[in-house]
Amino acid sequence: MDERKMNNNNMGSFISEMRKTKKMTQKDLAQALGITDKAVSKWERGLSYPDISLLSRLADVLGVTVSELLDGEKEDTVPEVQEKKVEHVLQYADRTAERKLRSLKVIFADVFSLLLVLGILTCSICDLAVSGSFTWSLISDSSILFALFAGYPLVRYGKKGIPFSLAAISVLLVPFLYVLHLQIPSGGLLLPIGIWMSLIAIPYAWAIYGLFRILSRRKYLAGAITAVLCIPLQLLVNYCLSFYISEPVLDEGDIVSIFVAGVAAAVLWRVDARRS
Repeated sequence: MDERKMNNNNMGSFISEMRKTKKMTQKDLAQALGITDKAVSKWERGLSYPDISLLSRLADVLGVTVSELLDGEKEDTVPEVQEKKVEHVLQYADRTAERKLRSLKVIFADVFSLLLVLGILTCSICDLAVSGSFTWSLISDSSILFALFAGYPLVRYGKKGIPFSLAAISVLLVPFLYVLHLQIPSGGLLLPIGIWMSLIAIPYAWAIYGLFRILSRRKYLAGAITAVLCIPLQLLVNYCLSFYISEPVLDEGDIVSIFVAGVAAAVLWRVDARRS
């Protein structure tokens, strides 16, 4: 057994010992750190290390110093200067990792934007060269622009970009459908149906986003509620479609979908109940 594996086991045993001293279960410790109890189990079995960004919080929860956590044993006296040095190193490493992650996100977002802009230019040039004017490229260009405004916040900011993407979709979806309506000769029902679907889907998307924000620590429960909400959503969509096309409000396929949504909700609710 090499030194790294042995140190990992020492840390895991120490975490387990201090957790039990605090009369905490693995689930209690996981909830205090905002992680899964499986991660805690892996630490204590020596299968993995805690992420460097968690060390300070983990030490605080267990009532030990970071030095003791890294050494895997209690120390009679820990020089204050040494402990401060360890904290500073951890903070620097954490800031460095965050800066690198932000830089990668910026690069990906720039590449994403550049590719979409190149797609617009390519479609426009090809359409102009073949048709002598902008015809079909208006459809592709508007679609790409819609994807750019809706997707950029997600690529650039990750989860923090979700509300910005939802806002972009909320504002741009109907104008986008209007452009498609003007450019597609046979799309007479596209705009009216699209508007009704937008009025249904956009509030639903915002509601689900808010639900997962409120239940950020109980994602399985949020998923169960989402599955249940899919049932009235589907019925409402079918009801609106029935005014424009011969679509029944409820058919065999809908019954199957409702059954699947109900089963999914029940399973997710059960998983949440076990984890709570």
